[in-house]
Amino acid sequence: MRWLVLLPLMGCAIGGGSAYVGQWRPHDEVEFEACLVDDAGNCTDRKEVVQHVPGRRFWGAIVSFPAMGVAQTSHAGLDQTVMRVAPTLELLRGTGRWAYGLRSGLIIDAVVGMDKTQGGATVLPLEAIGRMSVIDRLSLYGGIGFAPFAQSQGERAFSGEHVLAGLQYALSKTHSENFIILSLEADTMFIQFDDPYRSSGLTGSIGLFF
Repeated sequence: MRWLVLLPLMGCAIGGGSAYVGQWRPHDEVEFEACLVDDAGNCTDRKEVVQHVPGRRFWGAIVSFPAMGVAQTSHAGLDQTVMRVAPTLELLRGTGRWAYGLRSGLIIDAVVGMDKTQGGATVLPLEAIGRMSVIDRLSLYGGIGFAPFAQSQGERAFSGEHVLAGLQYALSKTHSENFIILSLEADTMFIQFDDPYRSSGLTGSIGLFF
């Protein structure tokens, strides 16, 4: 039930270029409609002429400012549920229903309770991301990377691993090619402090992609 905390903590995002993967996926569209007319002028048979539109190349950038949620951490014998804040920048490019990109930013596991002297961490990750459009409104993605820098209560580390998986869902389409996108992401990271730091989080954001 602790993951329900995510709902009021939903963060914000914005996408530029063609950041919504699936916008340029291959598809069929009606080019024109033909009608067979009888002597009385009535349409007796209709036929749609459909053309196949191939996928096209695109690029984009996604900025979360920030994605927000919760995380379960384990460090130095202490297990905690903390608030997750994750401002990030991702640059991507792709063709049709596929895309790949690079992402960096910050992952901040912040202790919310009374005792803020224990737990939490600030991590600088760098990840390679792969994305795939599944259906018109839904795309999935996954990533793997490392953390060249992390800090927790004055302790620093220069080695860590990070994996993630997520989805993007187009809630609606505004004018032209603009979309309102819901993003949900789960991740796990392992940081090599003297006492290893483990964290599994769930974050989300709602943003305008164009």
